[in-house]
Amino acid sequence: MHIVIVRIAASDAKVGMYIDWMECSWLENPFWRRSFLIRTEDELARLRQSPIAFVSIDTTKGRGPESPPAADRRRAAADALPPSIDGAPPVERRRRGAPTPNPLDEAIARSKECVAALFREARLGKAIDIGTVTPLVDDIATTVQRDAAAMIKGTRLKRTDEYTYLHSVAVCALMVDFALHLGCDANEVRAIGTAGLLHDIGKAGVPDEILYKAGQLDRDELEVMRRHPAGGHAILHEIGETSAIALDVCLHHHERIDGSGYPEGLKGDAISRHARIAAICDVYDAVTSIRPYKRPWSPHEALAQMLAWEGHFDPDLLDAFIVNLGIQPLGALVRLHSNRLGIVIDGAEDPTRPMVRTFFDVPDATFLPVEDVDSTRDPVLRVERGDYWFANRWPEILACVQAGQIPSATAAAIAGAAIG
Repeated sequence: MHIVIVRIAASDAKVGMYIDWMECSWLENPFWRRSFLIRTEDELARLRQSPIAFVSIDTTKGRGPESPPAADRRRAAADALPPSIDGAPPVERRRRGAPTPNPLDEAIARSKECVAALFREARLGKAIDIGTVTPLVDDIATTVQRDAAAMIKGTRLKRTDEYTYLHSVAVCALMVDFALHLGCDANEVRAIGTAGLLHDIGKAGVPDEILYKAGQLDRDELEVMRRHPAGGHAILHEIGETSAIALDVCLHHHERIDGSGYPEGLKGDAISRHARIAAICDVYDAVTSIRPYKRPWSPHEALAQMLAWEGHFDPDLLDAFIVNLGIQPLGALVRLHSNRLGIVIDGAEDPTRPMVRTFFDVPDATFLPVEDVDSTRDPVLRVERGDYWFANRWPEILACVQAGQIPSATAAAIAGAAIG
């Protein structure tokens, strides 16, 4: 049997093993990394001195255990048992073809139910138990550390009656992942995650016919919906135990840098960094979510649109958010491993490995017939600047490539000058 992921005691770890998963909360993780290769004795000592009891290692990326762990030996022995006399398989063995529980799906379902319970309590006028929120944020953070992309993707399909709950889970996951990328300390990460989970709690006071309307809201309905930040702030303020970050994010996650947001029309530096983070994560999840009545934007399309909304988001934070996602906006200029330039287009199953429409050979400084390339086969090396390569003709060249046409030779001369 070919073993890939093996669960071992942390005390049995060795230098050269690839840690795929650590059985601990994200606060107990001494490395602040989701997975990594143990390269030094110092890293090994940090792992062994931590409160982590068990880890899972990937034997395809590093060394395996010297002998199979006891649990795996018992499992192998059970698999080797013959059927019982009457032909039925032993009780301990999983029936062939029976579905294996997916930990990610279970985590998402558990989070959704907990958030739904919080909204029900708020809708009934009962005080929310903040004590139930922290373990939920820790659970989401742990899942994010293991596989942020899968967690976010797993919340994209939202039924009308569960959108608000799953959206809260997704925004929490996005904000936790972004906060870790920005280097926030553990306490701030937890507070930011709590803020993401509770940012829409004010929607508990919005009538169902508006909240679940399958279509565009009219002016009066939109006015009711826009009361949810203030309503949520009032709910959280009444509890008295909510962090200042959660209160701020709940009230201000719809504010915009240019002052055109609501409910207070704050502008520029008057909007806190946490609320700016929330605004980005909130919109990104909303526009990429699969809804019964609208086409979701692809991650590439969403980021391109968000970049185009001048004055909506903090531009520096939006750039950092894009870097953290590892997803390039639609139309972004990139250089491939083959030393060709191309623009990002839709069509890839994995948005971190996009389809790229190539059109220019860097070493020869010549245009090529456009070709749509799967970057899983020709990886993206880095993002490039169109104005550097093609000066003020870049918008024209971009339009040509998007239309599947070869740009003119004049632009190649400009690019050659850029190389020189």
